[in-house]
Amino acid sequence: MELSRQNPPGGVGQFAASIDRVLARLPTLQNRQVDERHGLLLCLAAVLDKFPELVVAAGARPVGGGVTDLTQRVIRDLETIFRDFQTTTYRKPELVAEAAGRLITSSLPILHAATTPDSAYTLLQPGSKVVSTENTSDLLRAMEAVDALDEIPGNLTSLVSTFNYVVDAGLARSEKEATAASSEASLVLLIFSRAEERRRIIEGWASAVRQRPTSRTANDAGVLFALTMAYPVATATFGAPQAKGHGLVCDTILERWAGDNDVETRVAILQSLSRSTMLRDRALLFLDLLAEGLNDYTTNARGDVGSHVRLEALRATKSLWKSAFVEPRSGGDGDAASDGVDGVDAWLPLAVSKLFLRTLRLAAEKLDRVRTEAHAVLALNLEPSFASDFAKLTYSSKDYFRTLLDLYSSDAGLRPRISQPAKADAGAWMAELLAGYVTSADTGNEDLVIASRAALAEFCAASPRNLNAVCAALVSNVRTRQGQDRVVVPTLEILAFLCHVGLFQKCPDVNLRHLCLQVQKAGYKTGSVRKLEACIKVYGCVAGFEEEDEEDGPDTGPEALGGRRRAGILEARKRLGALMFHPWPRVRSLVVDELWELFGESGRANSLKSVDWSKADKASLTRVVDQLGLRQAV
Repeated sequence: MELSRQNPPGGVGQFAASIDRVLARLPTLQNRQVDERHGLLLCLAAVLDKFPELVVAAGARPVGGGVTDLTQRVIRDLETIFRDFQTTTYRKPELVAEAAGRLITSSLPILHAATTPDSAYTLLQPGSKVVSTENTSDLLRAMEAVDALDEIPGNLTSLVSTFNYVVDAGLARSEKEATAASSEASLVLLIFSRAEERRRIIEGWASAVRQRPTSRTANDAGVLFALTMAYPVATATFGAPQAKGHGLVCDTILERWAGDNDVETRVAILQSLSRSTMLRDRALLFLDLLAEGLNDYTTNARGDVGSHVRLEALRATKSLWKSAFVEPRSGGDGDAASDGVDGVDAWLPLAVSKLFLRTLRLAAEKLDRVRTEAHAVLALNLEPSFASDFAKLTYSSKDYFRTLLDLYSSDAGLRPRISQPAKADAGAWMAELLAGYVTSADTGNEDLVIASRAALAEFCAASPRNLNAVCAALVSNVRTRQGQDRVVVPTLEILAFLCHVGLFQKCPDVNLRHLCLQVQKAGYKTGSVRKLEACIKVYGCVAGFEEEDEEDGPDTGPEALGGRRRAGILEARKRLGALMFHPWPRVRSLVVDELWELFGESGRANSLKSVDWSKADKASLTRVVDQLGLRQAV
C-alpha cells in the first residue's frame, strides 16, 4: 500500500503484485504445512483490507477499468482457494477455518466493487468495519445495494456459493478465534445472498439454536454468534416483530436460554449478546436473562462453574451501560433504538432495579476475576468525576471495600438516573451488598479477608446508623437466604466477627431470640460441620452478652436488660445446651470451646475440665448442662 501511495499511477499494479506474491506461494504448500497456509491466508486478507484505501488514493483519476479487472481476477482466485478448502482435509482445521473466515470478511469490498458503479468506488469500506456491531448502517447499506441489483453477476454468485461450506465449517468449531472469524464471515454471506436464500440461512441457524446438540462433542456456539450478529439483517429481511413474538432471533435466543441450563451454552448466549446490537436495541427483552446470569452460582465437580456465567453476564451488562452513558447513540443504531424498539428511557429504570444491586454484590464477592469485572461495570454507573478515582482503587484493597460500603450514603457518587431507583430501598441495598461482601470477608484469600474485615469494622464503628444497617442486613440474609450455604455460613461468621470486635453488642435493634431461631433453622439437620461451627460461634457470642453486661455493674445485669434481649440470650444458651448432645464429637468439642470462653473467667467452667467431651456419656453431658444453667430457657 505504501508503494501504491508513492506511485499513484501504478497503484493498481502494485496492489495486484502484492496479491500475486501471496497466491504464488499457496499452491507450493503441502497439506501438513497448516501454519504457513494460515499465515498466507491472513496475509492475503490484510492486503484485501487495503483495497478501499487504494481506490481513495486513486482520487479523481480514471481507475475504473483497472479496478474492474482487478476485482474480477481476485474473485476467481478466491473461488479457487475456497473450493480447495472444501475438498482438502488439513491437520489443524481450526486454523484454516479462522483464516478462511477472515479472508471472506476482507473480500467484502472486492465483492462490493464488483456490484457497484465506478462512481461509487470511493464509498467502499473495509470488511471488518462493515460487519462491525458498533454501527450497522454500513452493513444495511451494503445489503440494500445488493438487493437493488436486477441480477447478481454469475462469477460472484459462484464465489458466494463456496462461502456456505466455509462458514458452516467454521461455525461448527469450538475455538473462539474460528467462531469469531466465521460469524463475521456469515454476515458477508448474508449480504451477497438473495432475500429468499438469506431468509433460508437465518431460519436454518434459528432452528439449529433451538435444538440442543445431542452429542457432547457437538458445539453450536458459533451458530449462536452468527444468529445474534445477523439480528439487523434478520430485522430487515423478516420485517418488524409480530404481535405474537419479539422477532425470530430474539425469540430463539430466549427460548434456548429458558430450556438449557448448561453453563457453556449460557456463556455462549451472553457472549453473543455482548457482541450484538440486539441487546442494545431490545434491552427490555433481555433484562431478566441478564439478571438470571448475574445470579448463576452453579457448582459441580469442577467447582463454581457458574462464575463463568456471572462473568459474561457482567460483560453483557457493561455493554448495556455503555450504550446508555458512554457511546453516542447516532446513526443506524441510535435511530433503531429510539424508533420502535427499546429506547434508553424505556429500559433504564427497570435495568437499574434488576441489574444494579446484583452488580454491586458481585463487586464485593471473593472471586478476583468476577470482582474485577464488576468493579469496571460499577464504575460506569458512577459520576465521571467519582468514577475516575473509583477505577484507580485496587479491587482487593481496604479503600475499595470501604468505598462500596459508603456508596449508599454518598451524595456525589451514582449518576442521577441511577441513584433514585437504586436507593429506593436502603435495606435491600445493604442486604444485597453484604451477600457478596461476606464471601470476601470469610472465605477469600488472607489479604482479602483482612482488607474487607477492616473496612467493615471501620464502617460500623463510624456511626450507629452504619452499624444498625449492617447488622439488620446480616440478620435479614440469614433469614431470607436459607439453603444458600455460600451466603449463610459466611454471614454467620461475620456476625461472630462483629461480636468479637465489640460492635454487634452495640446494636439494640436486633431481635436476638429471632436471630437464634433463624440460626437454628439454618443448622437443622445439616451435614456440614463448618456450618454448625458458624452457628455455634453465633450462639456463643449472643450467650455472652449477659456476662459482659454483668461485669459493668449491678444495674446492667439480666434484670436491666430488655425482655427481647434477655430472651435472646437464654435462647442462645439453650441452643448450646442442646448441641452438647449432638452425635458428632467434633460438634460437642466446638460447643465446649464456646462454653469455656463464656464461663471460664467466672470460675463456673471447672465442670468442663478433665473430661474428653468427644467420648463423654449422656449422664456427664446432662450434668454439665444443668450445672451451667443451659436449660433455663426451657
